[in-house]
Amino acid sequence: MPLIALGLGWLLDILHELALWSGVLLLVASGLSLYYGWNRRRAATLVEETPRTGVTDIRSPGIVRVRGTVVPEHELDTFTSPIAADEGCVLSAWEIEEKYDTAKNRTWEPAAWGIRTVPFYIDDGTDRILVDVENRTVGNETGDVFTPEKILVSDGVSLSGVQCSFDAFDIHVETDYGESPPERITAFLEATDGASVEPMAPDIVVDQSKRKYHEATLQPGDEVSVMGHAESRHDAPMSTTGPENLVLSQSDTATFRLSTAPFDELTNGVGGLLFALFTGIVGAALLAAVFAP
Repeated sequence: MPLIALGLGWLLDILHELALWSGVLLLVASGLSLYYGWNRRRAATLVEETPRTGVTDIRSPGIVRVRGTVVPEHELDTFTSPIAADEGCVLSAWEIEEKYDTAKNRTWEPAAWGIRTVPFYIDDGTDRILVDVENRTVGNETGDVFTPEKILVSDGVSLSGVQCSFDAFDIHVETDYGESPPERITAFLEATDGASVEPMAPDIVVDQSKRKYHEATLQPGDEVSVMGHAESRHDAPMSTTGPENLVLSQSDTATFRLSTAPFDELTNGVGGLLFALFTGIVGAALLAAVFAP
């Protein structure tokens, strides 16, 4: 009997611990799902409230939504993308995943991501408007180990104030422990604040890491949807209005969104909200059972 009681006590302790951590993890998942679903819902509502506009009809500052073809601002004002080596790019969205061979962490995790871009036009056949977004980098080397915006885009990158979505966000280069990336990637990392050739582990010291390099690019001729804040160009005459005197960019109050798919296909986030509700209820119930007197 004492052995049976001891075994039952041990089993109950394990179930208690399992319920505790399951409840915590479910509440975390609920919070992230709520954040994702709420933001998708807000984005879908904004799309509904911002009808697609012909570029020629844009006459004043404000939030606008357009779809058209990418045209470089100047014929030679493009670059070769740092990871896939695509030529003639106007925008590169990239991400580096790392894996550390340590007892604490053996899973792939995002280490750095960002966008590199030059100004370019969107031409919808009626007129063209300039798009100008700042180069951005987020990651372990910038102190932003995890930003909640990261989960808002699966095929692309999401940073504070900027979201870029693509049909695919492929892995173009993989390196093993102790293996260096191609010279073009090394040069890019060395020149980019917030990224590093060395492992970018946030809270452990490691000498080597495996890496996956993702990238998606925009080139002249690509068709994209853009929703952002139209504002006066710094070189525009004060007394004139029209798309030639405006530029689309991010602002303090409006997220700049770029997508290769039409915004009309954006989901409304209801699935994420329902999942958040379900996991939240189950997680709270588990924790209530654990701490019940």
